Amino acid sequence: MKLRHFVNVVMRRYGKGRGSMYSVSRIKPDEQLFYPSTKEAQAAAPSNNEMETITRMPAPKLRLGSSISDDKRLDFLPFYERGIGCYSKILCIDDEGRTALYDTDAGVLHSVPGLNGPKGGNPVSFSIVDREPRDPGRADALYVMRRYPRCYDYFSFEALMYSDPANSRKGWRWHRLPPPPAHDAVVSSHALIDDPSRDPILIVSSTETSSGAVGTYSFNTYTNTWFEAGRWTLPFFGRAERVPELDNLWFGIANNWPYDFCATDLYSLDGVQAPSFVYSWGDLNLTDDWVMMDCSMVYLGGGRFCIARIFEFCTENDRRGMGAVISGLEVLRHGEPPKLLMVKHKSKFYRFIKDEIQCIL
Repeated sequence: MKLRHFVNVVMRRYGKGRGSMYSVSRIKPDEQLFYPSTKEAQAAAPSNNEMETITRMPAPKLRLGSSISDDKRLDFLPFYERGIGCYSKILCIDDEGRTALYDTDAGVLHSVPGLNGPKGGNPVSFSIVDREPRDPGRADALYVMRRYPRCYDYFSFEALMYSDPANSRKGWRWHRLPPPPAHDAVVSSHALIDDPSRDPILIVSSTETSSGAVGTYSFNTYTNTWFEAGRWTLPFFGRAERVPELDNLWFGIANNWPYDFCATDLYSLDGVQAPSFVYSWGDLNLTDDWVMMDCSMVYLGGGRFCIARIFEFCTENDRRGMGAVISGLEVLRHGEPPKLLMVKHKSKFYRFIKDEIQCIL
């Protein structure tokens, strides 16, 4: 894959009676989160448990206000494309389903059609390339689902594609898709299985339902049909990402303390047992009063990852505080027979005071 030189950091600042202000900054992970070489990172390992505290992000490339008095949120979803600038697009969505596409390289906001129905806070998204596009020059597609999908909500799951089969005019259109069959589910983790040998499959896991059941469902993007994958859940918190050059494994953050960086093989799903971790690496030295509230991960290419974990913790005066730890990690092959080895580079802590980090993209 093409190496990424920038990571987009979405920030949120709360305002009194005027909604929230959002901004998108860009950091250069090679300069701020990684040592010049793997050897230097390994040599610095004894001191890598110390986190540098940072108090500000680079000047924002974009500022957006929610302009809603009751403080509803905006969400920002990655819309990856092929070719030059493939990681520069971000889709902004508000609580009413209105959307805008931001190109971070060009610094330009593009108008796109609004969703057919709102998706609530923190929706789930999958960015894929349609192998049979109606317009070969626009093969990219973005699937967006409510974090709390309902089987009776006909607009809880949609896909943004270029052109409309019912209309000869070309353009971006949202296509309604069937919601997952689980009742009153909460999507806790998700992943994409997409390689040339099989149909692209979207996987969503639920740990909370009205009946107390758990389970994982898969969606075939060619047939637009759901099927039950198993009565288990993916062991990740949020998104897991497949990295072909690292043994074709899926990488993400474990869904329980101490929230290790992990990898598993989703090709081995058998419908009976939950996938187990092939690798699990501890990269943070935390006390058990640090509770992870959210996390996001960006694969940079070349075996390098940028991870942002958002924590709630107890301060010295027994009050609750919040902040984010942004880490640079590297995975490489080592030994004979070769196995994957995680090398920790740098971690930086940003405490939320006026601004908070919502996610990295």
